[in-house]
Amino acid sequence: MDFWSLFLMDFVKQLQSPTLSFLIGGMVIAALGSQLQIPESICKIIVFMLLTKIGLTGGIAIRNSNLTEMILPALFSVALGILIVFIARFTLAKLPEG
Repeated sequence: MDFWSLFLMDFVKQLQSPTLSFLIGGMVIAALGSQLQIPESICKIIVFMLLTKIGLTGGIAIRNSNLTEMILPALFSVALGILIVFIARFTLAKLPEG
């Protein structure tokens, strides 16, 4: 029961974040078929702010974490990334051109 209450509290907290609000709002607007167009300058500012927030949040989380706990997932991520590139390289190379 404790797991579900913590999960629900975290879920509600995440729903209140501006990053997720922009994502959900954009999906709803696109699903409704709206012709909303955001000016290019405002779009650049929004993208810059969201990327900055994500980068700062990730940097703070890395700073507060234990480095030894991060080594195995980091190595696994690098190995998986390399494996995906090789799989794509050899499977997509066999597709006919044009």
